[in-house]
Amino acid sequence: MQSYSRYFPSDPAASGWGWRILDAGRQAIASQARYPDAEHPLAYLFDADGRRTLEEFQIVFIEAGSGIFESEKVPRMQVSAGSVFLIFPGEWHRYHPAPSTGWREAWVGFRGADATRVMHQFFQSKQAVLQTQQPQEIVGLFDRLLHWAHQDIAGRDQIAASHIPLILAFLKADQAELTQPHNSDAAIVQRAKAAMLEQLDKRSDLAALAQQLGCSYSRFRFAFKRETGHAPRKFENQIKLNRSRDLLQHNHLSVSETADALGFSSVYYFSRAFKRAFGQSPTEWVKAYGQQSK
Repeated sequence: MQSYSRYFPSDPAASGWGWRILDAGRQAIASQARYPDAEHPLAYLFDADGRRTLEEFQIVFIEAGSGIFESEKVPRMQVSAGSVFLIFPGEWHRYHPAPSTGWREAWVGFRGADATRVMHQFFQSKQAVLQTQQPQEIVGLFDRLLHWAHQDIAGRDQIAASHIPLILAFLKADQAELTQPHNSDAAIVQRAKAAMLEQLDKRSDLAALAQQLGCSYSRFRFAFKRETGHAPRKFENQIKLNRSRDLLQHNHLSVSETADALGFSSVYYFSRAFKRAFGQSPTEWVKAYGQQSK
């Protein structure tokens, strides 16, 4: 994996967006290697005591390896693959990979009115180290963020920045899951949604899923509708349809390939469900999207 970092110039068009991306990157640090890379701007380097203070928020995700984190409000602690630490502006912090393991990290720096509100309302600097329960989702969001950060197109900064609240939403959901009783209705529904997302290529056996989650199907269905506003099957179909637009748009799959990838029984059923949900057939939607992107 090649290291990549980008520091964004001020963009007047992004000033009112609420989420302004300032920097982002990903790097692999080998065991015994120097850290951090001296190529970063001076304001981002650590001082002689290994500390630094930034004037921005950052999310730092450890994808592999292990190391140490410490901040003004968090005592020195070990971190490992799946750890996320949140950097708050104006608070000193320091972190580094363990010499014996190195690590692979991804990060994004940001600020903005909406960013400040969300960070202070839903997260605390004294609990800056989190352990994600869905690391592959976070990896995927960083993949997409860094992809757009690398593009040279109008609106690049806003598109890349739109991934930041998604990352934070997953982190917040992880913390909510940890604080809920494992057998509460909310926890059951959360685990059911995760199971559905993991197997979008199949039609879930909902009765078997309820049994796997340790509850009756009637309770499962009632809890699901109360928590989401939708019956389980309708919810599953909706997330498949939302995913289908991504496959058609970004993966350039055909309509039949998309239907097959998402476990629909036929192209006819998929096309009918798509039109019911979005007002256009998949073919019409692809043509319309192609014209808008020209």
